[in-house]
Amino acid sequence: MLAVLAASISTPGLATQGLSCASAEGTARIGMTIGTAGGLAIVGATLRAGENAWVTDPAYGEGAIFTIGQHYADETELKADFFDEDINEKLAELRLVRAQEGDDVAQAGTLRVIGVGAWTVSCEEQ
Repeated sequence: MLAVLAASISTPGLATQGLSCASAEGTARIGMTIGTAGGLAIVGATLRAGENAWVTDPAYGEGAIFTIGQHYADETELKADFFDEDINEKLAELRLVRAQEGDDVAQAGTLRVIGVGAWTVSCEEQ
């Protein structure tokens, strides 16, 4: 999915783009920086759920460090798992469905933060 998206927007000098997903009430959100050099490459992320915050790198802000785990995407879906800093325990799961008709794109799905909660989320490409 993101590989197709990346190919469609790649221009010389453009190395990354983003995807931001949030629950309707804004209590849960995940933002990802995605490399566009072929295939799905999540290169950084932030996660907020209630009062909890995680980042893949302190450069993304304050929060506990978490790690990007296995992830997959094609033209219609994205699945990504995130783990604690030491990759011992799964922290969160993101499952998205993507639909496109012409210039119209819709992405939505679920964000589950283990031990915290689960939300439906809608997403925007950035």
